[in-house]
Amino acid sequence: MKRPQWIALFSAFTLLVLLYFGCPTKPPGRDIIDERRAEKATAIDVDKLLERATKRYPREQLRPVLALEQSLVDNANTLDESEILKSISSNWNQLGDFALGGMYAEKVAEITQTDSAWSIAGTTYFSCFKSDLDSLIRDFCIAKSIKAFESAISVAPDEPVHSVNLGLCYVESGGNPMRGITIIRDVAEKYPENRLASMTLGRMSVRTGQYDKAIGRFENILTHHSNDADAHYWLGVTYQTLNDKAKTIFHFNKFVEYTDDERRKNEVKVVLSNLK
Repeated sequence: MKRPQWIALFSAFTLLVLLYFGCPTKPPGRDIIDERRAEKATAIDVDKLLERATKRYPREQLRPVLALEQSLVDNANTLDESEILKSISSNWNQLGDFALGGMYAEKVAEITQTDSAWSIAGTTYFSCFKSDLDSLIRDFCIAKSIKAFESAISVAPDEPVHSVNLGLCYVESGGNPMRGITIIRDVAEKYPENRLASMTLGRMSVRTGQYDKAIGRFENILTHHSNDADAHYWLGVTYQTLNDKAKTIFHFNKFVEYTDDERRKNEVKVVLSNLK
């Protein structure tokens, strides 16, 4: 996957993330809880996840990915190994098992040692954290996601998207949200033109009722990306909350003009019709 593709993929993904803000310190005993979770998470491996998968999915659904697994065992040409691993990861992701998808994406990253591969591994593990019902698996996946994005940063320290994604992991995990917010703020200060950092901080501000800060973040995006549909959408949402009818209509109209999201476009059109 080329750089523009995975950046676009994760940028879109992060807009679906439910963000939290506040709680600058951990509650009493949280460090001990986190340590115990980490210890349990280290006991998770591919074999255990495969065993779980065989109980979750019908044999027919597993047949393609298991065939790929066997081809990896039989494969003597190491040049093809990363491509087989990518296919296995993709198949597990399609089945909705992002824990296994993340494990194989991580193996690809270990072989290729590219920041894009580490970012894909981090994104896949983060999908596991957001969707898996097993709390132990979720703990395992968020820890792995953090490590993957840290690895991406070590390979490409000047690529801000990796730092923003790492910050999101800390915010979403709830263990140390202020660390995540600080990371994202640092990116926004160093790279004012970075859309993802400003969008993330702006949405956090909306969620916590800091509307002036939110407006500043979204307006900053428009300074560098004047046709950004999402910035106009969130400005419309913010001004609607502030009961500023004129600015709400202006930004929602801009959103309708620029967006390719037909569902949200139709929803906004309904809001606009009620405002007239």
